[in-house]
Amino acid sequence: MGTIIGIGGGFGGQDRLNLARRIISLSGKEHPNVLHIPTTCYDMPDASVISLFSRLDCDVDVLCVTHAYITEELIAKMIRNADIIHVPGGNLKYVMDKWNKTNTVKYLIEAYADGKVLFGTSSGSMCWFQEGYDDCGPEGEFRFVDCLGLLPYCNVPHYEGRNWQSFNEVASTRSVSAICCENDAAVAFIDGKCSLIIAGDSPDARVWFFDKDNGFQRVDLTQHPEIVERL
Repeated sequence: MGTIIGIGGGFGGQDRLNLARRIISLSGKEHPNVLHIPTTCYDMPDASVISLFSRLDCDVDVLCVTHAYITEELIAKMIRNADIIHVPGGNLKYVMDKWNKTNTVKYLIEAYADGKVLFGTSSGSMCWFQEGYDDCGPEGEFRFVDCLGLLPYCNVPHYEGRNWQSFNEVASTRSVSAICCENDAAVAFIDGKCSLIIAGDSPDARVWFFDKDNGFQRVDLTQHPEIVERL
């Protein structure tokens, strides 16, 4: 079982650096191979992520699955060579459509089974869950998107934002519980155990849980560690 870190947004400055160092340590390697998969942002790589992990003595590669030269064999090879896999924010429906079309889904599920570290922000967080709630519909409308299903929850990022809190009105229509992360908050699943990560510069950032077994009542997970332990 691999490690998944889903980031709601934010984490700038020293918090960003500290989180990157923690992710590297979770790989168990001093100089891990980091694979950046920017499908969410239409295969435009995030130079800041590449620079950050390169400065921390990682070998960084970029997989652009929509480029004409990319084959399924190459996708499999690059994912299997990675110790850490990063997906940035962007369009959740687009990334899942492209991953399904190129069979990238198969190799990311395999990567999780092989114990790799998977992480990302916003759409790069939602993609690991059973489904995500994203503003990727027509005219920026919110919609639910089926994702990889590595974690059995719906995921909502940027939850401090009013538009993202529109999820409150539709939470009870879902068949799974939901984890909603504000900016500067993240949820980590490591060795089958859940924990929260809160940026030092934003101690009031929160992670919320909508429990399907309790009428989708919203609970502040930062105040209920006993619930976090059960996730």
